[in-house]
Amino acid sequence: MELSSTHSHLSDRQFAEQIMESIKERHGVDLRAIFSNDALSDRKKARLARVRLLEALLDETSQPNSGAVGLEATDFDQDTALARMLDTEVDIEPNLSLTRSDANHLMGLRGDGVREYLTMLVKRFENMQTAKTPGQLAIELTASSLVAVGAPMTFEVIKELRAGQVLTTAIRNAITTIGLTTAIAAVVAVLTGLLHYLSLDNPRKILGMVLNDTDEHLVVKDWQEGVGGKKAGDLYMASGHMASFMQDNERGLISPRVQIGARVSYGPDEPDTIVFAGIYFANRNFGLRGTTGVMIFSSAAIRVAHLFAVPYFDDNGTYIGFVDESEDIEKIYKDFYDKRQVSMSRTERNYRLGANVNAPRGGIASCIASIVQ
Repeated sequence: MELSSTHSHLSDRQFAEQIMESIKERHGVDLRAIFSNDALSDRKKARLARVRLLEALLDETSQPNSGAVGLEATDFDQDTALARMLDTEVDIEPNLSLTRSDANHLMGLRGDGVREYLTMLVKRFENMQTAKTPGQLAIELTASSLVAVGAPMTFEVIKELRAGQVLTTAIRNAITTIGLTTAIAAVVAVLTGLLHYLSLDNPRKILGMVLNDTDEHLVVKDWQEGVGGKKAGDLYMASGHMASFMQDNERGLISPRVQIGARVSYGPDEPDTIVFAGIYFANRNFGLRGTTGVMIFSSAAIRVAHLFAVPYFDDNGTYIGFVDESEDIEKIYKDFYDKRQVSMSRTERNYRLGANVNAPRGGIASCIASIVQ
């Protein structure tokens, strides 16, 4: 998936503004005004953007002759799902899911390919939010190399695949089950978060994706405590602020919350195995220190730390590796910062670990990291 010639010359902010202008003209929602309102916190901006856009889309689909079908769930707690996506935890990004073959492609991206994929997701999500039928949304998802957005949709896709459906049909049937309204709400949550990131005129920011091709549900313990630099959990911001972070359910709505769900495997090296990915966004909050930090993903079996760094005076970089429970997170950060690279891959304890940033210089960075069992 590459940037088209009409977009490749644009800055991130110009690209976002172009999409937000299209949304304003088409749906009457001025996301640019929301994101530029200094009277609102980042959390309030994110929640307001989600609510306003979803309200507009639902109003359009409820009109006579809108052509919308499949809005209501057939066998799913739609109200609970919507409440969770639009509650006060507005810095939460639902998991994305991909087939293993597509996940492997993302793991192999280097340089501008990293940025181009993450940027083009925005355009794809813009197309998704206008879908009027489960079939239309299924087509847009597969065109984006995605299986689903959020654990509830993915869980239903998996049930359909196990029943023998081909992927596109499985996605369409899953959307029908949870209702197009719920599916579009998940799309809106991701779209507004990505647009907020791209629209910020911030010289030190990073958009990251972490892929989990393991049998482990991964959590970042007490991550909320570390978004602003406090050393009290498994997320530590040495500088900057974690503005948006991954979180979803293991499978259905009543299952435990995790940062990235475990893969759903159909056998060794099976390309249709479903792999989950989490998105995060961090930016500089003040001063000349840039945006740097580390997060530790853990389960009962593993504990892996991922460093991201967009500093002011040093090169950008990333690193990923196993750590012990007893290790101090600030020490882990310092050790990994000294080891950071633009692109790295290693095998440790029978896991393949990888991480890539788009460039060593420049204050707007993109990163794709992976943990593979």
